[in-house]
Amino acid sequence: MRMLVFIVVLAFLGCTGCNAEKTKNISVNIQDGADLIIEPGENLQSKMNIFVFSVNKTPQIALWIEDSGGNYIKTVMVTDKGAKKSWMGNPKGGRPEALPVWYHKIQSNSVKTDIDAVSAATPKETVKARINEDLLITGNTYNAYLEINQSFDYNDFWTEKNSGVNGQPSLIYYAKFTAGQSGKINLAPIGYGSVDGSNGKITDGTKNFTTALTIIKEAYIIK
Repeated sequence: MRMLVFIVVLAFLGCTGCNAEKTKNISVNIQDGADLIIEPGENLQSKMNIFVFSVNKTPQIALWIEDSGGNYIKTVMVTDKGAKKSWMGNPKGGRPEALPVWYHKIQSNSVKTDIDAVSAATPKETVKARINEDLLITGNTYNAYLEINQSFDYNDFWTEKNSGVNGQPSLIYYAKFTAGQSGKINLAPIGYGSVDGSNGKITDGTKNFTTALTIIKEAYIIK
């Protein structure tokens, strides 16, 4: 019984962070002179009690670009645990339910080789990454996707019984932008990923979401 308790605690701590520093805006350069800004919400870092421990829950985040035809181009930024599948107390395959849409997008060796170059710790301050200029053609339209997920983020609809360690599934934010065009473009929540990580589909809508909608305050592209 003691060993079981120890394993459960390790699994939980592997999914969370323990730093209570004030979170700053996250800034990711997606093309020369254009940034994607993520403003942290009130639940970007939240606390949860388990046994005698009080720990901070920190989300997993992935940002990637697709062309107008829906073809994957590049991962701009992904949190380290999600990229490296470094989950203590979890299966070797990691937790595909953490970022299921992104995980299914990168299921090729050619994509996996460049993930380490853009992976970062769960943000507590500004994070910057750059897409090579030759990947974006000025004047062409692209799709930006942001997937974010907080473990153990339960509510009355997604409970421990029907959502495992996930709670509310990953939220998908989306914006269409034109390379080289000036202005501000907001990413809006359009749907969510598979609660068990079994597929990469996006289910439309945000009905039944609560605290997950306040992990970030705002996300936008600005040039």
